[in-house]
Amino acid sequence: MLSNKTPSTVRSIINAIQRYKVLNTLTHDCFETALETEQQLLSQKKNNSALNGRPILIKDNFCLRDTLTTCASKMLANFRAPYTSTIVQRLIDHGCIIVGKTNMDEFAMGIASWGSFGPVANPWSLTKTMATNEENNQTVLHIAGGSSGGSAAAVAANFVSIALGSDTGGSIRNPAARCGCYGFKPSYGLLSRYGMITLVNSFDSPGFFARNINDLIYATNAVAGPDNEDATLIPKPFKPLKTSTELSKEKRKIIIGLPDDYDISTLSTEYRSCWHDLVHQLTETGEFEFRRVKLPHTPYSNAAYTILSACEIASNMARYDGIKYGHHTKNIDKNKDTYEDIITKTRDESLGERVRGRILAGNYYLLEENYEKYFVQSQRVRRGVVNDHKKVFEEDKIDCLLAPVVCDDPITLAEYQKSDHIFSEDDLFTVGANLAGLPALSFPVRLSSKGFPIGLQLIGPFMQDQALLSIAQRICSTYEFPFLDLSIQN
Repeated sequence: MLSNKTPSTVRSIINAIQRYKVLNTLTHDCFETALETEQQLLSQKKNNSALNGRPILIKDNFCLRDTLTTCASKMLANFRAPYTSTIVQRLIDHGCIIVGKTNMDEFAMGIASWGSFGPVANPWSLTKTMATNEENNQTVLHIAGGSSGGSAAAVAANFVSIALGSDTGGSIRNPAARCGCYGFKPSYGLLSRYGMITLVNSFDSPGFFARNINDLIYATNAVAGPDNEDATLIPKPFKPLKTSTELSKEKRKIIIGLPDDYDISTLSTEYRSCWHDLVHQLTETGEFEFRRVKLPHTPYSNAAYTILSACEIASNMARYDGIKYGHHTKNIDKNKDTYEDIITKTRDESLGERVRGRILAGNYYLLEENYEKYFVQSQRVRRGVVNDHKKVFEEDKIDCLLAPVVCDDPITLAEYQKSDHIFSEDDLFTVGANLAGLPALSFPVRLSSKGFPIGLQLIGPFMQDQALLSIAQRICSTYEFPFLDLSIQN
């Protein structure tokens, strides 16, 4: 069951996805189109792209023309995108085969990938080490992390070797750590957001899941670079990232920072040990030096992220009124209901409690009497987070940071459903990179005593994505992680 095999054909991928429907990785499949595309590519002259003929999955907040793009919400249940996002189009141009759209939290708000299509299940729940419910002898399912859990679970299960996701406050790194694969959030402004349905404009970053770092590099190289449709992109030409085989063999000592502020009380003993054990292991090689560093604004970063994201969400979600597109209520009293009444009914019927809650919170923070003490103060904290990282990288001469991604093993779907927690303490580890726009990579290290992956993350200086991925290559070459493989039929 454990290997690092790469799926070869679209048909085998379809069979694997259908065999493990319990994981609920997709919101919508493109199976027929994918099979047709595969045949077309076989009959055409092969291009030089490393992605040519590679089946991939894309998160259901990226537009694909004439294909359902729902954001896992009833609001967009019947929405077919009139155009294709820049990133998806560039993947297609490189010969990628789109197999389907992956499940997620509604409008990418959450940590469990549980929207209107139901929850994504962690593929490691299906291994023999997992517990079963004695009453009905069914496997106990666990959360896959969020909000890009469908993409992470599909890659971790080896249905596909690459999947597209988005990271607003950890939405790639969190599920990658939960499911046991690599998850890369590039620097803000490196990848186009055109055609990606917005959650928080100033935080959102497209990124990829893969089973090795070279595939992350191939995918990033295929889509990075200027785009006239996205004014937030870095305008200068993109210099392609180098894979491990292309890099110089000369190795200098890497200086890695260990943030004291990430060693929080809720970090489990086992996950803390994994962090410390890897530091010891890497120190023994003589190629790495570790230093304790301070990020003083970290304790306030989660609150600032929560407030700033809610403010942008309140603005972005205003477009979903059911008039131009999206769900429109049929429960209308033509003699009584006002425009506001119709919008209220439409949103009550089509938006989940978490989404409505963030819209409400954002509008509260933006009230004239609250603006200074919430929004403006949070922007000050954000600037503090940026400066904290700038000092560490520029003044302290740290190459990157090594930190946890989550505190402990994933909880069960039943436990999550009963939980009242909307925001996770795990966000403390991940939101800093989004507040500062920094590149970050989650990578699997080992399995916990209960058989779940334990992942850590590297955070690098702004626009030093190449250096970050190169360091990750060196770190991950020092051990072997037992990747899961559900693509093989037993």
